[in-house]
Amino acid sequence: MTTGRKVLWVFILIFLHSQVNFAWAISISEEKKMAGEFMKAISKQNKLIKDPMSVALVSEVGRRIVDHLPPQPFPFSFYIVDDGQFNAFATPGGNIFVHRGLITSLDNVDELAGILGHESAHAACRHVSQMIDRSKVVNMGTLAGVLAGVLVGVAGGSDAGQAVVMGSMAAGQTSMLAYSRENETEADQKGILLTQAASFSPRGLLTGLEKIRSQDWYGSEKIPGYLKTHPGSAERIVYISSWLDQHGDETKANNGIDPFRFDLVKYRLAGLYGEVDETEQKFIHLLEKNPDDPAVHYGMAVLLSRVSRLDEALVHVRQALAQRVFDPYLLLEAGHIYLLAGDGKKAFDLMGGLEKIPAIATQTIYYRAWALWMMGDGDKGERGLLKTIQTAGDVFPKSYYFMADLVRQKKRTDETHYYLGRYYHEINSFKNAVFHLKKSVDLLPDGEMKTTAREILGKMEKKKKA
Repeated sequence: MTTGRKVLWVFILIFLHSQVNFAWAISISEEKKMAGEFMKAISKQNKLIKDPMSVALVSEVGRRIVDHLPPQPFPFSFYIVDDGQFNAFATPGGNIFVHRGLITSLDNVDELAGILGHESAHAACRHVSQMIDRSKVVNMGTLAGVLAGVLVGVAGGSDAGQAVVMGSMAAGQTSMLAYSRENETEADQKGILLTQAASFSPRGLLTGLEKIRSQDWYGSEKIPGYLKTHPGSAERIVYISSWLDQHGDETKANNGIDPFRFDLVKYRLAGLYGEVDETEQKFIHLLEKNPDDPAVHYGMAVLLSRVSRLDEALVHVRQALAQRVFDPYLLLEAGHIYLLAGDGKKAFDLMGGLEKIPAIATQTIYYRAWALWMMGDGDKGERGLLKTIQTAGDVFPKSYYFMADLVRQKKRTDETHYYLGRYYHEINSFKNAVFHLKKSVDLLPDGEMKTTAREILGKMEKKKKA
């Protein structure tokens, strides 16, 4: 991780979660404005995972929890951070973040719900906004120092920003942490009630915290971020355990989320983003213990297809399907592997009807359009690619490339340049993006495409000057 990125995460993970319990907070309008700024800063780091299947599960669990809150001044949103650390945190405006490393360390959806419930309670209680207001009152220099450090570190990529941040933190962190345990207790209490109301086992927060706590034996330099930003975890575990013993942990009804789906997302994240050799060894070890585990076979198939070991990937996805025949998530991955292997027909046939499942609908539409492009069915392929571009072009940038090829075949040169420009812009090949977008502006008639091309060129120009 670069120094600039480290500085940003120091700011968010330490500064925002050094909560205090103060009676007032920044205004709702100020918090919404700050939320927008934080999202811009985080987005620039390219650390947010956009995988639809994984994000859909986290968002569904989070949404079920916050549905039991009273009316809130802002909508809640849930994100996965591409980082192997054990961490989760809330930022202004109801934005909740959980690291993939935390998800892959958990055993079930109840533990994920417990963590998300706790973070949602922090946001609903406005602990973050209270802390920000307190920081302005108690030590404006601390706030200014942190912000300056973020700007210097991110913009300049030097160690100066980190030095400013750490110096300012050392001066002001003690006072900001004074009330944090009270906030943690409140978030635990409300988080447990929220998860229970959403039909998740409230014991999930306890077992999730125990897993995180068990990692802190590595030493001070490797203590999980969650323990640094959520102090008093040992006392919290005792308190939560006592509360559960007194109140019970029975849920009112099944939460409706298939445990297997959580396992698939857990191993999918590991397969897509984990270190390849280490993750492969982990999967091998798990399969030695349980050779028929379909979720682990699925994770191995995802990992192997990522590194183009497609024959091996097919073996594992078939073994998974042998245990869970016609499972839509397994069929989707099998189709993806056949696409990578160049067999569009088999991929297309395997994925028929999967677009009816919300969590994988967009992914299915994209994969089937890719298969149609591969089979030479331009008209049907174009319709699917346009749907993908409208809803998830940033998630599936290759959709622009396939679209460019389809319109090229139809001799629509202006659109060919436009879609190639969009493709290169999405993969950060800015020189090629500028070339094709400028060509498209010259050739396209007035309309939405031409306007969009001009807007993207304008943003790239501003970024270049900055």
